[in-house]
Amino acid sequence: MNNKDVVNTLQKAAKNNMPWLILLVISVIFSFFSPHFFTIQNIINILNQNAFVIVCAIGITFVMMSGQIDLSVGHQMATIGILIALLNRDYNIGTVPMIVLAIVLGVLLNELNMILSIKLGIGLLMVTTATSMLYQGISYTISGSKAISNFPDEFKFIGQGNLPGTKFPLAIVLMLVFAITMELFLTKTYWGRHIYALGGNEDASRLAGIDVNKTKLMIGAIAGVFVGISTVMLISRLGSVNSSTGPGTEFTVITGILLGGVSVRGGEGRLSGVVAGILIMAILGNGMQLAGFGIYLQYVVKGIIMLAAIGFDVYQLSHQKVIDEKL
Repeated sequence: MNNKDVVNTLQKAAKNNMPWLILLVISVIFSFFSPHFFTIQNIINILNQNAFVIVCAIGITFVMMSGQIDLSVGHQMATIGILIALLNRDYNIGTVPMIVLAIVLGVLLNELNMILSIKLGIGLLMVTTATSMLYQGISYTISGSKAISNFPDEFKFIGQGNLPGTKFPLAIVLMLVFAITMELFLTKTYWGRHIYALGGNEDASRLAGIDVNKTKLMIGAIAGVFVGISTVMLISRLGSVNSSTGPGTEFTVITGILLGGVSVRGGEGRLSGVVAGILIMAILGNGMQLAGFGIYLQYVVKGIIMLAAIGFDVYQLSHQKVIDEKL
C-alpha cells in the first residue's frame, strides 16, 4: 500500500466515524446543561420525534450520493399527506391504502423530478427549486389551507404506538429496520456501487457501462418510497396534516446528510453516518430547548452548522487535491 492509499484510507475512516464522535461530544456537553438530557425517556423521545426525519434522509441520501440535491422534499410531504388524508376523509379508504398511496405518490413525484432533470439536461437542484413551488401550490389548493384529521386509529398507531407489551415506540423500530436494510443495499449490492460511481463521475460511469439514466430513475424511486413512508410516520404521529406539515424538513435532512459525511459532490458517505448527522441536529434542538435557549437561536445555530458542514466539505475537496498533487 503506497502513501496515497494510506492517506485515503485514514481520511475515509476518520470521515465515517467523525459524525458519531461529534454526536458523543455534544451529548456530553448538553448533559452538563440539564440533568434531564441523558435520561432514557429523553433519548427515546429524541429518537421517536426524529424517526420520520431519518427515514426521509435515507431516501434523500441516495439522491445526494449521486451528486444531486432535492429541495422539494418538504412540499412533497405536505402534498402526499393532504392527498391521502382527503381520500380517507371523503372515501374512508383505510390505513393500508393510505400507506400504499403515500408510497406511490412519493415515487411519482420523485420520478417526475428525475425525468425533468434528465430530459432538460439540468441538475436536480434547479428542477426541484421549481417543483417545490408547484407542490406547494397543489397542497394549498387541495387543502384550502385547512388542517385535515380524523385518521383511523390503526393509522395513528404507526406514529404514536409502541411495540406490544412495551413502551418502545414502533416508529424507532421502523427507522432502524429501514436504515440497516438500506445500508446493506448501498454497501453490498452492485446497484449501490453504481450509485457511488454515478456520484463520483457520471461520464466515467457511462463509459464503464452503467446505464446512467436508469440508475437515476432507480434513485428517484427509492427516494420516493422513503419520502412516502416518512410522510405516513409524520402525519400519523401528529394526527393531522396541513400545508405547513413537511416544509422545512428538507433543510434538516440536507444538513444532517452533510454532517453525516456525504459530500455535496456525491460518490462517498454511509447511511450510518447520516443517522448520526440527523441525530446531531436533533440533539442540538433538544439540548438547547432543555437549556432554555429560544427557538430562534436554534435556527441560527442550525444555519451556522449547515454552513460549516458545506465549508468543511469544500475544504476536504481542496485539501485532497493538494495531497493528490504531492503524491
